Amino acid sequence: MIDYRVRSVSLLNLVNDIRSNRLIPDAYFQRNLVWRDIHNKDFIKTILLGYPFPQIFISKGKVNVNDMTTISCIVDGQQRTNAINRFINNEFDVDGVYFENLNEEEKSNFLKYEIAVIELDLENDDPKVQEIFQRINRTSNSLTSIEKLASEYSTSEFMLVAKLLSNQIDLDSSTNNDNFKEDPNIPTEFYTWAKSKKVKKIQALLTDKNLFNAREISRKVHLMHILNIMTTTIVGIFNRNEKTIELLNDYFENFDIKDEIVTNFEVTADIFSSLKLKPKSFWLSKSNFFSLFIVIYNNQQAVKDDLDNFKMRLQAFEDGVPGDYKLASTEAVNNKRERQLRNDYIMEILNPEI
Repeated sequence: MIDYRVRSVSLLNLVNDIRSNRLIPDAYFQRNLVWRDIHNKDFIKTILLGYPFPQIFISKGKVNVNDMTTISCIVDGQQRTNAINRFINNEFDVDGVYFENLNEEEKSNFLKYEIAVIELDLENDDPKVQEIFQRINRTSNSLTSIEKLASEYSTSEFMLVAKLLSNQIDLDSSTNNDNFKEDPNIPTEFYTWAKSKKVKKIQALLTDKNLFNAREISRKVHLMHILNIMTTTIVGIFNRNEKTIELLNDYFENFDIKDEIVTNFEVTADIFSSLKLKPKSFWLSKSNFFSLFIVIYNNQQAVKDDLDNFKMRLQAFEDGVPGDYKLASTEAVNNKRERQLRNDYIMEILNPEI
């Protein structure tokens, strides 16, 4: 049984706790911020009207006996607290009115608004905190599949390597994690290893706005993509996410080929970038990038030896895409059959004489 208490705090105290770093809104188990302005505005209007909203969950954290303080973490309620902070900072309006435009009484009522809080008597690195976060969101559509996987497998070495490649892990947290940005249970050895790896080219490629827009990155779409690409390079072409989840379990504690994977992904990213594809290139759609990257990964030297001709043949293919390939790159794109068809076509582009 987890001890907890239900209480209310004023909006002003909640904001001050966040600003003074006594309350961390975006701890390691949280998702990225995904609310759009319409959601932020609608939520703030709820407060301005004086209506209640669901309670916020907080982990109490460990007491620092030296300075007699605690650092707590928001377990559920990150999007709401972010909206409150942004409104107070005049970053968006509600019905044309910014916080600074409210009169004194309206500002006072807003800041005195009482927020229902469930305070869990748990330290922030307790595995139960992450489990509670997952359970709160288990039956909700608010979390995507990859956001749930990223939380559930946050310390799987296979997931950690994918996060490194997609620039989704803060390596500085190995020495300073007071803000709980990363899972405290990640081994120090992983950080040491990760800092020794060259990953700038693959990180730049996977965060390129021509591949994934800002909202997709905030929802970790590129992380799911790299997990599936990693899995394909290891086990071959498969259906949807099936094999990826297997490897998240198989390589939970020790991803013994991680050096080889990271090195080859960096080399492949360098070759891919050398193609100098146009920003709106057909080959930068997610499905086509997926297949083209894997072909290059598996045929690095052949692509480098014939780079200019390969690029010309890719362009020629783009100018007259066969009907079956077009379907395989736009419909049911993650099915094994469609992935295999795209792979076969790109291999023919690479080796037209075969």
